[in-house]
Amino acid sequence: MFVAVCCGVSRCSPMSLICHESVRNGDHFQRWAEKRLRGSVQEVSKSFELRHSDALGVHAVARSAISAGDLIIAEDALLRILPLKDAARRLLERFGDLEGFLQPALGVDWGSTDKEVREAALELFYAHPITERRSQESAHITACEELLQMWPPLRATGWSPAQLLRFLHIVDLNIHKDERPSHAEFTGIFVLGSKFSHSCEPNASWSFDQRGRLQYGAIRPIAAGEVLTFSYVGNGMNLITSTLVRRQRLATLCFICRCERCKGPDLARPLPCPRCRGECLPCYPDQDESGFGIHGSRCDAIEDAVLWRCTGCEAQVPASELPLQAEAELAELVPQVMQAPPDSASEDAEKLSKLRVKAAKALGPGHWACFLATFAWLQKCLVCLRNEPVITFSEAELHAASVEVARWLEVVTPKNVEQRLCALFMAARLARQLGGGVRSWGYDPECPLGEELQAATRTELRGWELKEDCVVGPEVPQANFKRLKSLPSGPPFLSRWV
Repeated sequence: MFVAVCCGVSRCSPMSLICHESVRNGDHFQRWAEKRLRGSVQEVSKSFELRHSDALGVHAVARSAISAGDLIIAEDALLRILPLKDAARRLLERFGDLEGFLQPALGVDWGSTDKEVREAALELFYAHPITERRSQESAHITACEELLQMWPPLRATGWSPAQLLRFLHIVDLNIHKDERPSHAEFTGIFVLGSKFSHSCEPNASWSFDQRGRLQYGAIRPIAAGEVLTFSYVGNGMNLITSTLVRRQRLATLCFICRCERCKGPDLARPLPCPRCRGECLPCYPDQDESGFGIHGSRCDAIEDAVLWRCTGCEAQVPASELPLQAEAELAELVPQVMQAPPDSASEDAEKLSKLRVKAAKALGPGHWACFLATFAWLQKCLVCLRNEPVITFSEAELHAASVEVARWLEVVTPKNVEQRLCALFMAARLARQLGGGVRSWGYDPECPLGEELQAATRTELRGWELKEDCVVGPEVPQANFKRLKSLPSGPPFLSRWV
């Protein structure tokens, strides 16, 4: 969980990754770093450090400034969670809804792990106490007892049912998994990678290299002392929703997000003021995790705003006077159409065109649902341009929508680099398809996302060149990371909701 920076001065040695005065098991972290890091600990420790705070627990911090595109760490897994073989899958089928939760217990090659690795798996990772207490009172602990009896390699670990249950909760919170089938063998838990905190405007992202090592790299400049963050819910467009929606999704991990973006005004969720022509922003109540309890839905425990404040007339407006029902309907409809397969692009473009109009009228053009409908409409139109003989939209409409998307992201989510890059590359594809440069699509070809985000460098690394009068590069941008410190941070060009 990301809340704020721990501001204490590190007193560790230059070769250490650990602030020893604050990090429990500091020697263990240091030892496993020496075993699992790619490169020397001395080199990595110049820019990376583990600290502890009451708010964050053990977390990663930039010891010195890190430039966008730089590799922060590359790390081998402590334990791999491998795809299940047929016998293991058949065994887990008997556990019904718990099958997915229990899968890591049978996905580890326990015969090749020693006692030291198993102890590290239980000691160096975080498991939320609420989930552990809840599981002790449920079918989870019974399932662990049965698995230990039925699966000899697991029984050979010597773990008790409670220890196995803790391990499963640790994996649930700390696993790094790439959903692409070609990367299925790389899934695992990583000692240092697990210490990157969450933010809804992250400064880093991760990927696996060709050998399955976990890589974290900076997606924007990071200052010394800044907490190193990534998004716990992926780098798709689900980060462009309201604070309420993001917190509801993150509540499944038993915390209420208090990153800088979530603590600030919810700029993605303005609703039209019923008393003037201004916009109302929600005033969310202060909450803590105690509201989750051991039983009940964590998502439902996230409270919505009861009062909203108008940015125009400054009136406090009750939620009952705002179009929350229309918001809920559009928040469900737009992502559904967005995620439809490419072969229905023409039909979906028409649906999204109508949803854009409906969202703008009911919620206002600044609302995230209206933005997302516009963004998704552009994506569907791009597919239509490539595949359909008859086009029902004009080039002028595409230009206007692309500029609208660029300006919305610049104002509302300026630090969400992956999402802004996704929109930039869509504009570049449109420019490549229809001719001309990207300026008329909302971007300066020399500095498309501002100087700080260094988007021109990212486009060049993907094989693209943005010029004043054209876009040069492959139809689909390819990673071309020749610099030692470059990192492929996952594909920021795909039309993804999550």
